Amino acid sequence: MFLKDLNTNQQKLFLGLAKDLIEADKRITDHEIAMISALSGEMGQPEMICNASDEVLQSFFPDKISRVAVMLELIGLSACDGDFSIEEDQVINRLKSIFGMTDDDIKAYRNWVQKLYTTYGEAAELFK
Repeated sequence: MFLKDLNTNQQKLFLGLAKDLIEADKRITDHEIAMISALSGEMGQPEMICNASDEVLQSFFPDKISRVAVMLELIGLSACDGDFSIEEDQVINRLKSIFGMTDDDIKAYRNWVQKLYTTYGEAAELFK
């Protein structure tokens, strides 16, 4: 949803973070794989940069817009299988620290993602 506005390197880094996130709990679901594929397709970006250092992430996501976009998309990805694992939370918390975000910021992002998924569910009901 927000990823098309990232530049090429930011998109590659995002995909690496998305991969790290879904692999964190050692339980990769078909839905998570489909979500990463959809995100990659949305951006038109097949490449990823994995295992980026904190410094690289800080410098390549220097502004609030890119940082919030990454967090909303990753929180959405972590929620897509209905299981918020401790390991996925650790990835989110690492980025929270790197990006200088607060617990309240993350709570607001999670609430927004939950509302979005609720709205998607309501829309799906309209097609039944």
